[in-house]
Amino acid sequence: MENYDNISELNGIGIKYSQLLKNIGIKTIEDLLTHIPYRYEDRSNITKISDLKPGETSTVFGVVLKIDNVFTRNRKKITKAIISDETGKLNLIWFNQHYIKNSISEGSQISISGKLDLKNTSKQFVSPQWEIIKNDKAIHTTGIVPIYSVTAGISPKWLRNKINETLEKTNIPNLLTEEIIKDYKLSDRNFAFQNIHFPKNLEDTILAKKSLSFEEMIFLHLKGIKLRNIWQKKTNSHQIKMEKEDLQKFKKSLPFELTNSQQKAIDEILSDLSKKVPMNRLLQGDVGSGKTVVAAASVLAAAQNGFNTIFLAPTQILANQHQASFRKLLPDLKTHLITSETSKKLDIGNETKTPTLYIGTHAILHNLDKLNNIALIIIDEQHKFGVGQRTNLVDFYTKKLVPNVLTMTATPIPRSMALTFYGDLDLTTIDELPKGKVESKTWIIEDKKRKDAYNWIKKQINESKTQTFIVCPFIEKSEVEGLDNVKSAVDEFKKVSAYFKEFKIGLLHGKMKNQEKDKVIDDFSNKKIDILVTTPLIEVGIDIPNANIIVIETPERFGLASLHQLRGRVGRGDSQSYCILIPSTKSHESIKRLSNLKTVHNGNKLAEIDMQIRGPGNIYGTEQHGFLDMQIADISDIEMVRTTKKVALDLFENISKYQLPRPHGRGMLKCSPISHKVLSEHYKGILEKLDRITYIEDN
Repeated sequence: MENYDNISELNGIGIKYSQLLKNIGIKTIEDLLTHIPYRYEDRSNITKISDLKPGETSTVFGVVLKIDNVFTRNRKKITKAIISDETGKLNLIWFNQHYIKNSISEGSQISISGKLDLKNTSKQFVSPQWEIIKNDKAIHTTGIVPIYSVTAGISPKWLRNKINETLEKTNIPNLLTEEIIKDYKLSDRNFAFQNIHFPKNLEDTILAKKSLSFEEMIFLHLKGIKLRNIWQKKTNSHQIKMEKEDLQKFKKSLPFELTNSQQKAIDEILSDLSKKVPMNRLLQGDVGSGKTVVAAASVLAAAQNGFNTIFLAPTQILANQHQASFRKLLPDLKTHLITSETSKKLDIGNETKTPTLYIGTHAILHNLDKLNNIALIIIDEQHKFGVGQRTNLVDFYTKKLVPNVLTMTATPIPRSMALTFYGDLDLTTIDELPKGKVESKTWIIEDKKRKDAYNWIKKQINESKTQTFIVCPFIEKSEVEGLDNVKSAVDEFKKVSAYFKEFKIGLLHGKMKNQEKDKVIDDFSNKKIDILVTTPLIEVGIDIPNANIIVIETPERFGLASLHQLRGRVGRGDSQSYCILIPSTKSHESIKRLSNLKTVHNGNKLAEIDMQIRGPGNIYGTEQHGFLDMQIADISDIEMVRTTKKVALDLFENISKYQLPRPHGRGMLKCSPISHKVLSEHYKGILEKLDRITYIEDN
C-alpha cells in the first residue's frame, strides 16, 4: 500500500468504519499514520505470577489453561479463564464480554495487563487488557503502549491493530532529501512512524516526533510559499486608486478619530489596490480594534473606481451586523444582503450599474454568476470557511480579471503563528485600540457566590439599564461522563428566568432557525431583552453597545483567546464593562490560567500565554481546533519554525526549477533538463506531497 491510498484499502474497513474514521479526520493511509498517540503507558514491566503485588498494574505472560462463559443468578454472563507461567496460576474475569471466549483458545500464549485482586487467597485480574501473542510481538499489553483519541464505535485496541497492520504493509519512502535528514539529525520516515506509534524506548519516540514535526513544518511553509508564488504570477488585476482628497473626506466623515494603526492599515491596503498585481492580504486586529472601518475605506475606493465588492461573512447574524455598520460608515453606498432566504429571489439583472457592496453568507457562493464587475473580495473570519470555498470564490472571477482579496480576522494569533499559517498572505496587524476605550474588569468567582453576582446584575440593570450576556459552552446538558458539570444554555435559561423574574430573558443557540436567531438579536439590540442566555455563537461579530456585562459559565472549557473574544462582546460603548467567570472546577492550574484575563487585555498576548500553557492545539477550544491543521508539530517551538522556514525557502528555490508528472492523472508538466533519476532521488517526494496539499494548478 501507498501513503495516499484511501483508508478503505485496509482489510476489515468497510463503509461503516470508513465513516467512523472520517469523523476523527482519517481518510487516507497517511491520515492514519499521522494520527499519533496523545500519551503512552509503560507496560514493559513483565512480572512473574508469583511476584504480583495487590493494587499494582502489571503485565503477565502465560499459557491459557482454561476458559469458559458462566451465568450468574441474575443471568449476567461472566467469562472466566485460568492462565499459568512457571511460577503459578492466575484467574481472569471479564463481565458481559462473552465474545472473548471465541477469541482465546486453550493452550494459547497470552499477554495480560491489569491489577492484582486477592480473593479467598486466590490471585485474579478483573477486566484486564489482553492479547494473544503472535510472532513474539505484543502491542497492547506490554512495552510502551500508545494511547489514541478515538470516537464512539472505535476502540483503542482496534485502532492500535489497524495502525500496526498499516505499518507492516505500507511503503513509507522518505520525502525530505538525504542531505536534510543528515544535516538536521533526523530519522528516516519508516523509523519515525514505527517509533511514534510503537517505540521500544522513549528516546526513540523523541527522535521520531522531532523528525515528523520537522517534516510537517517544512511542508506547511512550502504550502504558503507556493501559494504566494502562484498568486504573485497572476496579473491583469483591477487597479483601484483613491485620491488623497477623497481619503481625507472619508476620515472627516467618521464620528471618531482613527488610530495610527488603523491609518497605517488603510495605507497598506490602498497601496496594494493601486498595483497591477492583485492584493492578497490578511487584516488581523484584536476585538474592538476597528477592522470594519479599515475595510470600509477599501470598499469606498472600489466604488469610486466604479467597481463592486463582495463581503463574505460566516453567519447570517454577522452579515446583518456588517450591513448595518457599512450603512453607517458609507451612507451613500448601495448595499445588498444575500442570505439563504434572499438568494432564492435574487435578481441583479434589473438593477442599475451603481457600484454595490454585496454582503452575505455562504449563499453568495451559489450566486456568483449574478454578481459582476467584482474588483474586491473581503472574507471575514477566513478559518470559518473551507479552503475549497475560498478558492472557488476567487477562482470564479479569475477567469475574467483577478480580484483583490482582503481577509479579516479577530482571532488572536501570535505573530509567529500568523506568519506560518498564513504564509501565502501579506500581513497587516491593528495593534492598538481606539482612544478612550475602557478596558473590561474581569472577575473570577466561585459558584457559591453566584447569588451575590446575580443580585449585583439586578442592581446594574435597574440603575443603568445595561444588558447582560450569560454564555454556556453547551446547548443542552451532556450525558457523557466528565462533561455532566458543563453548563448548558437550555438549562441555564430556565434557571435564569426563574431568578430574574422581573426582567425579560432571551435564549440564543445554534440549533435555532435563522429567523428565530435574527429576531432574538434584533430584540436584544432594541433593548426588548435584558439578559441573553447563549452559547459561544456570539463570540464573533455581535455588536450591542448597551451590553456591558457578560457572565461566562464553565470558562475552563475555553481557550484564553476565545474567552477574550467573548469578553469583547461587552464594552462596545463608552461605559465600564464587566466579565464574570464562574468555573466549575477548583483546580489551581485552571484558576491560575484564567487569572491572566484579569491583567492581560491584549488578545495576541493571551494567545501566546495559552500556547505556552496548553499547547497550540488547544488555544482556540473545540470550536476552532481545525484552524491549526497540524497533527504533530508544535508551533510554539519558535526555533523549529525559523529553521524549517529557512529550509523551505531553500528547497522551493531549487524545486521551482523542476516539475513532475502530477498524480491521479491531473496533467503532465514539463521537466527541466536535469536527469529524471537525479530529480526523483532529490525532489520527487516533495513535489508530489506539495502538489497534494495545495490543490492548485500552476498557471
